[in-house]
Amino acid sequence: MKLAVSAWSFHTPIYAGKLRQTDVPADVAALGFRHIELLEMFLWRKPPSILQRALRRARSSGIGKPPLPPTIDYSRDTLNELRGARLRAGTQLVCWTVDTDLTLTDADTRRAQLAHIATAVEAARFLGAPLLRITTGGKEGDAAVGQVVDALRVVLPSAMAGGVKLAIENHFGLSADPHTLAEIVTALNSPYVGVCLDLGNFREGEADEGIRLLAPYAIHVHAKSFAFGSDGEETKINYRAAMQALHSAGYDGVLSIEFEGDGSPADGTRKTKVLIERYWNG
Repeated sequence: MKLAVSAWSFHTPIYAGKLRQTDVPADVAALGFRHIELLEMFLWRKPPSILQRALRRARSSGIGKPPLPPTIDYSRDTLNELRGARLRAGTQLVCWTVDTDLTLTDADTRRAQLAHIATAVEAARFLGAPLLRITTGGKEGDAAVGQVVDALRVVLPSAMAGGVKLAIENHFGLSADPHTLAEIVTALNSPYVGVCLDLGNFREGEADEGIRLLAPYAIHVHAKSFAFGSDGEETKINYRAAMQALHSAGYDGVLSIEFEGDGSPADGTRKTKVLIERYWNG
């Protein structure tokens, strides 16, 4: 098991313009970590405006989905800057995280999404990530499941050729149902496709069962945290049960810390690390 830190843990200072994603590798290294997860959503030259951030939140909620947010900059200069920052900090990139919608039916937007994934796969290779985290999108139903499977079958050969695995996160919309996500991964039946298991992305009361269901399919884990009690326990996520489920499934990959609460990202990251270590070998 390896511990990593996601750049999402620093989203508050990044969105406020107090930190850039290129600063994150050094900050993570200063906390004593050597593995990092970086995000496409922070691949920009300057922080997005309040309006752009509102549109992104709407997009993440499934309200509206442009193929690629206008703030994203996949230029070679931007990628070079990010790769250089990671290398100078002595960190290893474990995952390149992107947002995708594979349930779209319009031919043009569907082609744009497939092109988006192809671009992201190449970026992952360039940045040194063995894994690409993707999302299914917001539309639900049996037809949408087929659309997702068909889309992934199209992009899978290029991902395999690049040595980049595709990790589908339990997120909004279609993938919010862990049974549906397991169905998609099973249908593809490839060692290059698995689940990015986010411990905090479950409907109320469904987390323990959902984690047990998805743990055998996990090839990446987001160890999310929001807040901690006086005993150090996460107030919304049962870390004891989550670590036991991962152990039982034989998971030996990366646990990428995603602190999403208020307060210091460094403090939240440290507390999450302590909590993981409390139960990983316990």
